[in-house]
Order: sequence, then C-alpha cells, then structure tokens
Amino acid sequence: MARLTQVAIILAAALCFLSLVDVADSHAPKFIIDGKVYCEVCRANFTNRYSKPMAGAKVKLECKNEVTESVTYTLEVTLVKSSMADCAEIPDEKPAAEVTLTLNNGFHDEFRHANPLAFTRKEALPECAELFKELEEAKKDE
Repeated sequence: MARLTQVAIILAAALCFLSLVDVADSHAPKFIIDGKVYCEVCRANFTNRYSKPMAGAKVKLECKNEVTESVTYTLEVTLVKSSMADCAEIPDEKPAAEVTLTLNNGFHDEFRHANPLAFTRKEALPECAELFKELEEAKKDE
C-alpha cells in the first residue's frame, strides 16, 4: 500500500525534473525521492505501532531557492489530500519533509528519502490510551 505513495512521489519528482529539461544542463544530477505517508490514528504527531500506511495519498513536491525562498522546482514534500476519509486532517503545524537535492552534501547516489508524513483522525482511537500509558511508564523509568 505504501508502495503507491512512493511511486507517486517518484513520478512527481520525475515530472519536476522533466519540466526543466530545456533550461537544465544535460549533465545536471537526477534524483529519486521516496517517502511514506501514514494515518496517525493516535494524534500523537509521530509514527507508532497504530499508525497505518496510507496508499494513494496526494503529496506536493515543491523546490525552493534556499536564499530567496522562491519556488524553482521541488525541494519540500507536503501533504495535500488523504486517501482515507476517516483520516484526512492535516496537522496544524503543516508537516513537510525537507529533502536536499545536491551532490555536495556527502550523499553520493541519486536516492533521497523524505521523512514520513501523516494525516490524522479527528479523534484518537481508544487503543491509543494504552500507547500513551506505556510511554508515560517508560518516561518514569528513565
């Protein structure tokens, strides 16, 4: 299921670069970006054992110039539309996964990985109470 989301992100990245073909240098680096989208059913703002992979979610891939912040092509992956009606809320902090598209940062291949993004439910599932209780107990043990 999450594979469809990865394919969508890769296709979006490919389209982004194809649109630059007539202005880009033919030796410019090409990148493949993958990532995952989840339904975060506990509204905890992190993936956990109850998070569900979301196939078919729509994300936006947008590149910005680091200095001017103007959109040039794609650099940031953001949530657009959920594929699950009961898990369609975009968190208030508008999650985005920043992806560095350069070969001058220690990465020597064309693959880049976006951090997971998650839509949330309007209300947490009842079983999430167990998760929060475990997290509190673990915190006390530290």
